[in-house]
Amino acid sequence: MSDWLHLVHVLSAMVWVGGGLMLSVIGLRARSSSDPKAIADFARILPFVGIRVLMPSVILVLLTGIGLVLADSEFHFSQFWVRLALALFAVAFLIGAVYLSRVAIQLDRVIAGQGQAAAAATALLNRWLIGYWAVLIVLLVIVWDMIFKPGT
Repeated sequence: MSDWLHLVHVLSAMVWVGGGLMLSVIGLRARSSSDPKAIADFARILPFVGIRVLMPSVILVLLTGIGLVLADSEFHFSQFWVRLALALFAVAFLIGAVYLSRVAIQLDRVIAGQGQAAAAATALLNRWLIGYWAVLIVLLVIVWDMIFKPGT
């Protein structure tokens, strides 16, 4: 059972990190595009990918991580690296759930309003990109933590 939990945990983390990285690349491309519809297209992709790809992977990472600690007598919630991973997970989750989701909703509203929204849409896309880069940095620290298990 532990091997299957580990497999799902690693695959889910790959989807979260890789999916977020790809969204960032697509966002950068939309920002630098000469096509005025590029940011609007990106704004429509965000909720679709977020709800159908990233959110399930985030939930699976958490559940399988907890399951791995419970299933393996070598791991304990009192270990520093486990606590660090959970704290960093909370930071990444909160940035996504509180900050990035609000920016994405604002971006969607600006795009829906049409008119002279290009500057506002670009500014919101920049805010989203900075926020997701922060998430990616946190996720990379979590990956480091998972590999090196500091404090053990």
